[in-house]
Amino acid sequence: MRVLFVAFEFPPLGGAGVQRSIQFTKYLPDYDIVPIVVTTDLSSFRRVMDNPIDQTLLNDLDPNLIVERIPCPTPWDQAPGRLASWARLFLSVVDPLARYWRPQLDAQVPHLISKYQPAAIYVSMPPFSMGRLWTSIGKSYGLPVILDLRDAWSQFCIGPYMSWLHYRLALREEGACLKAASRVVCSSEQTRSDLLRLHPNVPADKITTITNGYDAEINNVTPPRSANSSESSFVIGYVGGFYYTPETRESMLWPWWRKRSHRKLQYAPRREDWLYRSPYFFFRAVRLMLDAKPELSRRLRIQFVGDKPSWADAQVDEYGLRGVVEFRGRLPRHEAVAFQQRCDSLLITSSKVVGGRDYSIAGKTFEYFATGRPILGFVTEGAQRDILEESGVAVICDPDNAEVAAQKIQDLIDGRIQFRPNVRFLRSLHRRQLCGSLADIIKTASSTSPLNRPQPKQAMPETNL
Repeated sequence: MRVLFVAFEFPPLGGAGVQRSIQFTKYLPDYDIVPIVVTTDLSSFRRVMDNPIDQTLLNDLDPNLIVERIPCPTPWDQAPGRLASWARLFLSVVDPLARYWRPQLDAQVPHLISKYQPAAIYVSMPPFSMGRLWTSIGKSYGLPVILDLRDAWSQFCIGPYMSWLHYRLALREEGACLKAASRVVCSSEQTRSDLLRLHPNVPADKITTITNGYDAEINNVTPPRSANSSESSFVIGYVGGFYYTPETRESMLWPWWRKRSHRKLQYAPRREDWLYRSPYFFFRAVRLMLDAKPELSRRLRIQFVGDKPSWADAQVDEYGLRGVVEFRGRLPRHEAVAFQQRCDSLLITSSKVVGGRDYSIAGKTFEYFATGRPILGFVTEGAQRDILEESGVAVICDPDNAEVAAQKIQDLIDGRIQFRPNVRFLRSLHRRQLCGSLADIIKTASSTSPLNRPQPKQAMPETNL
């Protein structure tokens, strides 16, 4: 069975989002499903995406994988003026990538369908505009479409919507895509619960949770180590970004009357504090620990791999951690994985949903599991905390309780914490097993489609993008 595997974000584009697609394409053939990847090309990545380019990721692809790269030209040769940029931002509900890509797809997709005769279409999102685009294409060819929501779409609230109307239109777009899809996959159970709550007309069995996973041999899942020498250094590492800026936090949390006039209409369906995703509360607890035991400053090293945020030095200076904290910059993926394996513990954080639960499980969580190193989780109520608790390899710290968190960090460094890895649960997160669940969904969806699918009369129908 062949499936069109649509992943606009795909190697050599870097970033966390591509890993899920890489590993699904690696293991789907084990379940007699041949993915035909449909993505865009390098020049388009550089033009329309903010993620880094990492050519080494191409080495992670199966050499037999078929990848069809279709350009995604933008409608302008130069950056638009300020007024045009503002107008597009204010009038947009989803990203514009589907609109840019569609003319090229109109010319190429009929040939792909004829050449490969796929039984279904799988679509990785974001970009969220891919939802309406590909459900429309699927309908025109009689092909079932499986949407994979890596993020929470309408509830993805790093910053607020431009207005309540923008939110309602995004919610409507989301609902239309859920209705049009044959099946929907999401990456956390909290996301699934949110979608069913927001769209009560969607059958519960239509949405399935398949988390991200890791790719190490499952027999290598061993109890994590802790430093046991009072003289040895203890390195706490972190890989990746934080998705936090002071400006977006201000937009999210400030009351409307404190905002500038063009931001007074902003609306957020829930209040999320992304300062909790930054290392701010971790730094605060470390400062308390070092005040109580200054000698630990000679042993403790905190190292970050990834682009250094503009606000990072201010947080480090606020808690007097110069000399303890080091920012090592961005590394190629294989070097970042090697760095994780050298650390004594790995830090993870989560945003805070005021009066609710966070949906996100950081992709790095599963890489951390594969290292066998203890995880230090400064996490709030939500999916991230749930999975760390179930793993048995994490120290859970309440970001709002700095005193208790400081003691837990000290116990971790001194080797006083006993870990009990939930090996059965950790093995269930291997990508081969997770991909088996996706394969079952694809086969079930394709079995409901007619064997003799109608071909479109002319061009694919227009959609409101």
